Amino acid sequence: MISRVAEACYWLHRYMERVESTARMLEVNLSLVLDAGVPALDRWHPQVIVCGEAARFEELHGGEAAADREVVQRYLVWDERNPVSIITSLRWARENARTIRETISLEVWEVLNAFWLWMTEGKGERLYARDRQAFYERVKSRCHAFHGTTHNTMLHERPFDFMRLGMLLERAGQTARMLDVKYHLLGPTRSDGESAVEAIQWLALLRSCSASEAFFKRHQGAITGPAVAGFLLLEPAFPRSVLHCLDRAWNFLRRVRPDEGSPIGARSAALLAALLESLRGLTPESVVAGGLHAELTRQIGAITEVCSAVSGDFFDPPVPAAEPRREAVG
Repeated sequence: MISRVAEACYWLHRYMERVESTARMLEVNLSLVLDAGVPALDRWHPQVIVCGEAARFEELHGGEAAADREVVQRYLVWDERNPVSIITSLRWARENARTIRETISLEVWEVLNAFWLWMTEGKGERLYARDRQAFYERVKSRCHAFHGTTHNTMLHERPFDFMRLGMLLERAGQTARMLDVKYHLLGPTRSDGESAVEAIQWLALLRSCSASEAFFKRHQGAITGPAVAGFLLLEPAFPRSVLHCLDRAWNFLRRVRPDEGSPIGARSAALLAALLESLRGLTPESVVAGGLHAELTRQIGAITEVCSAVSGDFFDPPVPAAEPRREAVG
């Protein structure tokens, strides 16, 4: 499998995971700002922060616009100057799929292309203007259709493995970033109980990760910050927890590496193994005691480093240095 195809598979699913994650985050925040008494700036600015776009947004729109729900949503959905907006991510997902058209199934291409046409030929814009909640639901459902079609119509071989690796690394980072939104809203996590507003925001965070039902199957009683943070970070059976995603990413990283003993992928494997070991050594209590924001910052940085290593190991490996020429003797 050539590196160009592997890279396109990897990024195709990273971009689609980004589309879904952004839509889910914005959808939940629409309800949150109605239900909870949140200061104006804290209603929408954290959404920009979690996408890593605070500086660019301020440069384009000014600091005061971060409190404007329409400006923030349009920036995160439609603005092609934003490299992580829904429309930009979808554009690049489709472009990656186009370059590997012979690798993906016809059904995958049709689902993705139909999604793109819906977004760009007016239907998506009209629904966005008429019913924002329904728009985000539609985006999520089309992402689900894409992932389901990929899983059920493609051979589960090397291209599929790179797709899953990209999706899982992206999802781990997105969950950690969503959890960090809580820090920007409320500050350090308390261990002595939650106020009504804090409980609403923790519930909104669970909904942002489609985790509320799974969480309540694990935890009875009132919502607490340590319980939610621990679940989203460390629950091994929940498919969007950081630990679960990285554990599954480890499985697919092993599948895409050559036979054991090959140096290809060694740096990626070492970094991911170290990150998994550190996560398995944590408990919800130790995360809160050590500072949730500090732990999330460490994890986000480590996930970014793993992604960079994957790119260096598989898609853009260094060119071996040429051996010095030897002068002929005799």
